[in-house]
Amino acid sequence: MNAQFTNAIANLSVSDYDHIDQMCLMLKARKKELRLEKSDRLKAEKDAEKAAAKALKEYEKAAEKADKAALKASEKAANDARKAEEKAAAKSEKEALKAAEKAEKDALKAAEKAEKDARKTAEKAEKDAIKAIEKAQKDALKASEKAEKDAHKASEKAEKEALKKAEKDAKTLEKLQFAAVKHAKKDAAGSPKAKNWAYQNFTRWSKGEDGPTEEDISAAGGRREWLKSEWATLTKEQQGALDAPWNVIA
Repeated sequence: MNAQFTNAIANLSVSDYDHIDQMCLMLKARKKELRLEKSDRLKAEKDAEKAAAKALKEYEKAAEKADKAALKASEKAANDARKAEEKAAAKSEKEALKAAEKAEKDALKAAEKAEKDARKTAEKAEKDAIKAIEKAQKDALKASEKAEKDAHKASEKAEKEALKKAEKDAKTLEKLQFAAVKHAKKDAAGSPKAKNWAYQNFTRWSKGEDGPTEEDISAAGGRREWLKSEWATLTKEQQGALDAPWNVIA
């Protein structure tokens, strides 16, 4: 896990608490997209390797076939030369020599032609193999680029939807908090302790998970002393603020 992602998790605050489940869902969705992208890339690479292997195999077959053809032509020319020489032996030495020379020239021409044909066949097979490899690489690159674009679009869409939902949830939470505080004030107005409604909320809040630790309470000399000292550090605006944690919980 990279440091940037680790720091992002470490920097989450209490205000992000209600969005952590949504973040987990977004991470799972993104993981699925990355898994599909990785699968597409691996498939494209395997297809490219198969195409290259196939082209190489075809090249080797063509070269082998050309070698066999050249050998066969050479053997045929040698046989023809031998037959011509044997036939010419019955004739005059001059005619036999001419025939042998002609057969040798013909054999040489045939061998040269067979060699040229074999070289052309091998060169064509090599070019076809290179084209096949280049095409497979291009196809793999296109598939990878398409998969990356699709994943990017899906990620942007999910991010926009999550942002809209987060904004909607924030507005809903703000309305609920305002209504809760308004209701608390209204209920407190009818009691003798109406002026202490915020302090009562602060007292209840201090007993919850977000309140002081046992070490803080012990250091202050008990919960009552901690409440007095902490409450005294707050201004009246801070004590009765609608967005204060104790007033939100109340």
